[in-house]
Amino acid sequence: MNPLYLRLDKVADAILKAPELASDLSRLASLACTSEYHLHRAFNAKFGINIGAYARQLRLHESAYKLAFRPQKRILDIAIEAGFGSHESHAKAFKKHYNQSPSGFRKTPNVEALHKGAQISSLVISNEKGSSGLMNTSHDNAISAPKNGTSENHQLDVSVIQFPALDIAMMMHIGPPSHIMSTVSKFIAWRRENKLPPSTSRTFNLLFDDPGNTPHESYRFGVACQILMPSSTPVRTSEAIETCQSTDTNHPSVTTTTIPEGYCAKVRHIGTDAELGAVVHALYHQWLPDTQFELRDFPVFLERIRFFPDVAAHEAITDVFLPIKAAE
Repeated sequence: MNPLYLRLDKVADAILKAPELASDLSRLASLACTSEYHLHRAFNAKFGINIGAYARQLRLHESAYKLAFRPQKRILDIAIEAGFGSHESHAKAFKKHYNQSPSGFRKTPNVEALHKGAQISSLVISNEKGSSGLMNTSHDNAISAPKNGTSENHQLDVSVIQFPALDIAMMMHIGPPSHIMSTVSKFIAWRRENKLPPSTSRTFNLLFDDPGNTPHESYRFGVACQILMPSSTPVRTSEAIETCQSTDTNHPSVTTTTIPEGYCAKVRHIGTDAELGAVVHALYHQWLPDTQFELRDFPVFLERIRFFPDVAAHEAITDVFLPIKAAE
């Protein structure tokens, strides 16, 4: 690929981290090592979107996510935090993009729009060959192996830890990965009703299936948080996950279960969800073959330490856990 097109990834990444840079053509052109005369055309040619629209969609996605999942924030504050100078300018841009007013979106969030917005918020996934996932990134491949089935030698800092048994409440998503945001929205509402905020109740995702190798109608993804069950019994490391209906959850779709005690390979990932697939893939294909560990009968799971929109998408922190045991 032309070296210029490789350097354009740096431009997109810089705007992802600071959308206000979209107006600083001189700085962006220097990142791409090209002239300002060519920057817009080259960016559009590679990514299928112009620089201004890319930055605007990033800012609108941030505000939409906060409208949907941060009801304690005023709409005006959300608009200002997203870089809009006034409520009016934000409302006009928002209505044009989402076909809803900010207040209407808050009352009835369009989860499909949020899913599409997530594609923009994690645009650039470059590999050593310079290919970019800009317009093809979605939750469908965010936590699956790279489509070509190979790893790009993702550098891992792996530690082996003893994970203690942990009781969780979980809502299972079953269906297309693109609909996960709907399940997340419902689970967040349940957490609020039960006073289980992320600040006091740890947040987890359980990756039962690889979306790249599972029929969409059968895909399973667990959305969970820590709970306290005084009468719970620790689960043995050899046991598979089992869920049971609990009247304590007060919700037909929320079940209680336990992440079992046992050894885990742990990797801390800092960045967007779009890169998580490479981390999980590398654990299986790079790290595990060089060890004497075997896999336990429990799925890979994630703990969300810091997440969007409380922090910028590229500053999100996710711990990835691969359940393992000593080889027999």
